[in-house]
Amino acid sequence: MDAVFGANGFLGRRVVARLAAAGRPVRAVSRRFDPDFAAAVGAAGGGVEIVEADLRDPFACLSALAGVRRALQLVSTSSPALRNDYAEQDVLENVLPQMRFARDCLAAGVGRLVFVSSGGAVYGPPRWLPIDEAHPTDPLNSHGLTKLMTEKYLGMLGQTRGLDFAVLRVANPFGPTQGFRKGQGLIPAILERQRRGEPVPIYGDGEARRDFVYVEDVVDAIGAALDRPEARGAVINVGSGAARSVNEVIAAIEARLGTRIARRHLPARDTDVAVSELAIGRARELLGWVPTTPFETAIGLTLAGQGAR
Repeated sequence: MDAVFGANGFLGRRVVARLAAAGRPVRAVSRRFDPDFAAAVGAAGGGVEIVEADLRDPFACLSALAGVRRALQLVSTSSPALRNDYAEQDVLENVLPQMRFARDCLAAGVGRLVFVSSGGAVYGPPRWLPIDEAHPTDPLNSHGLTKLMTEKYLGMLGQTRGLDFAVLRVANPFGPTQGFRKGQGLIPAILERQRRGEPVPIYGDGEARRDFVYVEDVVDAIGAALDRPEARGAVINVGSGAARSVNEVIAAIEARLGTRIARRHLPARDTDVAVSELAIGRARELLGWVPTTPFETAIGLTLAGQGAR
């Protein structure tokens, strides 16, 4: 059985739906589920077991891992938008529970743990582009720091206790039905503000560049990381292989909508980097994965699907 922790989220729902559609038994785990979850992931057919469990409850998590062969860990309460204002709480909520969870995976005999990390925040200011997995890790915010701490702990357990794990450093996933939560996600933020008739806040001049990757391409990479032996113990970037500025993203959405989006410029934040663009050669080598959805196509799909949210 596969288990998806954080199954009620944007990525989690899609992974659960994909696994269920492939006929794989899957346990969907979240501290809470929205009323539409079962219908959204196709759970009515009986292939999905829904379990409510909080990552901070070690007994509930260990129970949820019983009989699990592969586990995907998506749970996070952190966000780059919080900057470093809650760094201590970030460690308590997003490192210590992850450490316990990794040990629980060992105790439960889980065959593969896939941890979704941050493809931008863990690296910090780029020393070269595109950023590959050998790039120094100097995060500027506690979100990136907590992800990196968890990565290092998994690596330690891999070396000392034989934990089979893979880390995916995912760029900025986006797609239909994505909500704007925890101040995270440029594209859902733009669409939410536009829907409300409010200006989009832009930090700095809007020329900061980020790597945006379509959500279904990310799900493909996650599926490969769960299955492929080559991914064992690997840290792997998952991105589009290109970067676009905030201004370019807004312009692409304006072109699709046929309307201008109002902007409100704010001072640049010292916890943001000027550019984040991931090299994805290792994903191609170890996962047999490359993104297949062009950015403009993905924007169109996203806009077409927003009514389903």
